[in-house]
Amino acid sequence: MPIASIRGAAALFIALSFAAGAWADDDPLAGRELFEDTLDASGLQNLTGPCTSCHLTVENRRNKIGGSPWADISFDTAMTRFSQAVQNQPPMNQFAQLTQQQARDIAAYIADTPKTVPASDSQLDFIATSAPSITLAQNVELHHAVATAESLTVVSIDIVGTGAARFSRTMVCDNVVITPAQSCALALTFSPLDTAPVTASLRFTLRQGASPTTFERTVALSGTVASPTPAPPATDTGGGAWGLPWLLALAAACGLLARRRP
Repeated sequence: MPIASIRGAAALFIALSFAAGAWADDDPLAGRELFEDTLDASGLQNLTGPCTSCHLTVENRRNKIGGSPWADISFDTAMTRFSQAVQNQPPMNQFAQLTQQQARDIAAYIADTPKTVPASDSQLDFIATSAPSITLAQNVELHHAVATAESLTVVSIDIVGTGAARFSRTMVCDNVVITPAQSCALALTFSPLDTAPVTASLRFTLRQGASPTTFERTVALSGTVASPTPAPPATDTGGGAWGLPWLLALAAACGLLARRRP
């Protein structure tokens, strides 16, 4: 393919493929097939090799992007890095021929590592009505990857940070083994002793497959006490600045009427 055509195709690939957020039909299983056997899975006969020609395994690619074979890589990050590689790395230019959905499936596969809901880069907020008290429970879910043959072991779960003692949890995820595409959930509550805001983190220590190496997922926790609702302003029911003169005038009128009686 001529260089100009390659650059034009890459530019079109970027424009079509890059969009914020994964779609409901983005498929990491299809992405795994495309990553490992791009020629047959894509139906494109003029490719020179699969994604593994450069990256060997998806774990190597994840390590390059996030510093770990199980890095918590978002779909947006995976899509951005894949699109940049297609545009800027000559061996990757050929993948500009992939359809928009095929590119997104590959990104979904690269991002297919254990995730928490809420996500690790978000915060779970608790608002108590008073102190001391206890809030309603909120759930945190741990989801295992879909396109993997390895199970996920929850080695430990901790609440850490300066406000850790103010948060409590159930123990339904401790020491469990989660199979691919499955999940477990736990419930958290916040119990303030006073009105000072506190923060902490829920930390999962995990191990995937037979690897002895552990990795973590954390969710930030925030606890506050709601400010009391101010009392509504008093309505004028006869007292106040207008009420007193009116009462004095009424009393004077009643006195005049009394003196005029025979």
